[in-house]
Amino acid sequence: MITELRNTYIHNSHQICFEKNLNPNDLPSPKDKLPESVLEQKKRSLDYTISVARKFMTRLISDLDGTAVLICITDHEGYILELYGDEMMKWQIESLGLSTGIRLEEEKVGTNSIEMALRLGQSAQLIGSDHFFRCLHESACFSVPFLDSGKISGTITMMMAASHVSPYHLGLLQSAVDSIEREVITKKQNKKLLVLNQVLMENSRNGVIMTNEDGKIVEINPYAQKVLASQNDELCNRQIAEVAIIGEFMENVLRGSEKYEDIEISISNKNFLFDSFPIYDESNQIIGAFGQFRDITDRLVLERQLMLSEKLSAIGKIGAGLAHEIRNPLTSIIGLLALLKQNFKTADHKQKDYFRIIFSELERIKNLVQQFVMMAKPDQKEILKTSVSLHALIEDTLALMESDFYSKNIKIQYRPFYKDEIHIDKDKIKQVILNMLQNSYDAVDFDGNISVVIQQSQLDNGIEIVIRDDGYGMDKDTLEKLSTPFHSTKKYGLGLGLSMSYSIIEWHGGRIKVESEHGKGTTFIIWLPQT
Repeated sequence: MITELRNTYIHNSHQICFEKNLNPNDLPSPKDKLPESVLEQKKRSLDYTISVARKFMTRLISDLDGTAVLICITDHEGYILELYGDEMMKWQIESLGLSTGIRLEEEKVGTNSIEMALRLGQSAQLIGSDHFFRCLHESACFSVPFLDSGKISGTITMMMAASHVSPYHLGLLQSAVDSIEREVITKKQNKKLLVLNQVLMENSRNGVIMTNEDGKIVEINPYAQKVLASQNDELCNRQIAEVAIIGEFMENVLRGSEKYEDIEISISNKNFLFDSFPIYDESNQIIGAFGQFRDITDRLVLERQLMLSEKLSAIGKIGAGLAHEIRNPLTSIIGLLALLKQNFKTADHKQKDYFRIIFSELERIKNLVQQFVMMAKPDQKEILKTSVSLHALIEDTLALMESDFYSKNIKIQYRPFYKDEIHIDKDKIKQVILNMLQNSYDAVDFDGNISVVIQQSQLDNGIEIVIRDDGYGMDKDTLEKLSTPFHSTKKYGLGLGLSMSYSIIEWHGGRIKVESEHGKGTTFIIWLPQT
């Protein structure tokens, strides 16, 4: 059936050539040739096939040692894109006008295996007199169409002397084309995977680092470079053991002794979860190690905020109960003691000191109860916002503490760069400022310095109150626990003042930022929305 189809095609093709007034004794005379730019464009569209075919066909030519072979690659329209192989055969073919950029149409170049393969959609061969032009009767041509994305995209042709033809030549070419198609598919898939890998690596918010079996770093993504404070050329090809913190983990992975998941590590003052596991080949041998770390700093902050919120909620409930159970009898006790003091006449100074100490301690208890109550988060009706001048509010607050500052010869520098009014709860914000100033007062020594600044925020639409002192400052642990209830470094501190201040500012939709270094002072930055 195939032989009958082939013979019928060749017969009909010869008839067409005669009808087109082609003379078999003449030479082919193709005239139209693609411009170089168009030819290059066509070659680029098949660059995978052309490059893979060159590798396979060069090997095939080598296997046919002693046989002169010319290889021709065309596109789906029959345009010659590549010619290589035996230089003498190439010169002979090009002398007939059959060079790259020429289209092999039978109406112009006679019966040819390339157009036959494209029209029939299957392998084709022309041997000797099967060609229309007699100048080609000493040659044999085998053409096999190749597929790209499921459709015929061109042909690969092998040309040799008819006297050297063997029955296995067409099968050899077919096998080569099958291998070329598979290689092209694999190459394209690998490119897609490579592009996908690059996109994932370049844009991943996880740090990724890979090594070979010797522990040499072979891949590191930009995020890992940033976290590890190194450039790619600095870490690639270096030993993983040289990388601080994660190096030891990945070394253990390579030795086959460990596999790590969700190990919490700290790099550059940030917290990360680190994973590392071995990379195996098809023989289940370790060929490298993979490591990744993801930033959990924000998550830990949120967890701490949630825990703090839960603590504040519990304290609020306790405070409400304490207010009811303690405040009323406490007020009665203080009142009765005041009457007792008035009626108790004595010249004994010790008795007077006893009364003073009792009143002082009762006031401390009353203050503690009041702070418990304030820790309970109020609803919006209890935040009584009015239009208030922060400038005037801070001036009043500084006046209240004037005698305290004087007692330690503390110099106060006040710079009100913003004097407009904003909507706040005057009493609660005043309490916050008092707490901050008291904290600064406690932190500085005699002849210390405290500065207070009101200014427009440069980053967003808000107002900043900046309170800075040159006191003893805070270490990292104290700074992290600053807003935690009952955490205090002061001898008689309750640890509720700053915690309550954080809550009040939060209720106003603001925030507090603290910068401090042990031995160098502290800066409180209170941000409040302008409206």
